[in-house]
Amino acid sequence: MRWIGESGMAIKYTSPHHTEDDPGGIIHDVLEAGPEFQGPAEDIVLTWTLRLADGLDPAEAARRLLAAYGIAEGPPPEGAAGRVVEMLRQAAAYPGERLHGHVRRKREGRRRGHR
Repeated sequence: MRWIGESGMAIKYTSPHHTEDDPGGIIHDVLEAGPEFQGPAEDIVLTWTLRLADGLDPAEAARRLLAAYGIAEGPPPEGAAGRVVEMLRQAAAYPGERLHGHVRRKREGRRRGHR
């Protein structure tokens, strides 16, 4: 169960594949569907990201998820499911501290008039 804000509202995921790194088992379900999953992959990854618990680094969660599902390396599945895997691999490559530094440099450049 995950608590949201101060309202005390709780979300309970009923999927048997629910884990901290895969809330509601959404990634598991996409991989299980394989080529039948039509996408869009971006919606799945956005939903996955928004479902992660507050304070959980998406890069760390993605790395653990990729390892748990045996998809960290090798060719991704065909179609939209493969795009989900590719996007998770990209997320895994950007730990929070690296992403924050990248955003900070962009903001500093904008203040100086650079884009």
